[in-house]
Amino acid sequence: QESTMSVNFDIQIPYSIPSSGNPELVDIQNHSLSADYKYSIAPKVDKDAFLISIIRDWEKLNLLPGKANVYFEGTFVGETQINGGEVTDSLVISLGRDKKIVSKREIVSEYKARKTVGSNIRETFGYKISLRNTKSEAITLTVEDQIPVSQDSRIEVELEDAKGAAFQAETGKLTWNVTLQPQESKEIIVVYNVKYPKGKQINNL
Repeated sequence: QESTMSVNFDIQIPYSIPSSGNPELVDIQNHSLSADYKYSIAPKVDKDAFLISIIRDWEKLNLLPGKANVYFEGTFVGETQINGGEVTDSLVISLGRDKKIVSKREIVSEYKARKTVGSNIRETFGYKISLRNTKSEAITLTVEDQIPVSQDSRIEVELEDAKGAAFQAETGKLTWNVTLQPQESKEIIVVYNVKYPKGKQINNL
C-alpha cells in the first residue's frame, strides 16, 4: 500500500513465528522479472569477465534499501547494494565471473619507442588485449581499458590507435563492444604517446 510518504507491505501469507526469541525471516514480496544480460571485462584490472544483469523499471518494485544476496542458477555469487533513493532507470547487478571467457593484456615491444623532440621526450607505448570465447554460444562483450591522463600542463598524452573504441578524453577511458562467436579469438591494439620535458621522471605509463 503506497502513500505519498511511505510504502506499507501487507503480508498475505500466514506465518508461524516460534517464541524462541531468535530472528525469523519472512518473505514480503516475490517478483519474476525480465532482464538484459551482458558480459563486461577490464583486462588492465582483472583478466576475468563478469556477467552483468540489467533490470529495467526496477523502481516500481519499491525495494527496500540495503544489502541484497545475489544467487545465479541456484548458486550464491555475492552481495550487492540496493539504494532506494537512486533515480536511474536500470538496476545493474553483477552475477559473478565467467572463466570461459579468457583475456590477456600485454605490452607490444614493437610499438615502444623513445625520441627527443626539441626540449621534450616523446615516448610511445603499445598494448595488445587478447580475447577468447570458449563457450558454446556467441557472446557480446564490453571491453574497457584506459590510457594515462595528464594532470600537468607540461605533459601531453595522445591516443594514437584504438580502432573501434569509444574514447573519453577527460578520463582516458576506452570502451569496445565486441561480439565473439563460439571458440573465436580477437585482438585489440592500444597505442598512445606521451610527451614530457627532458629530465622529468614519469611513472605508471
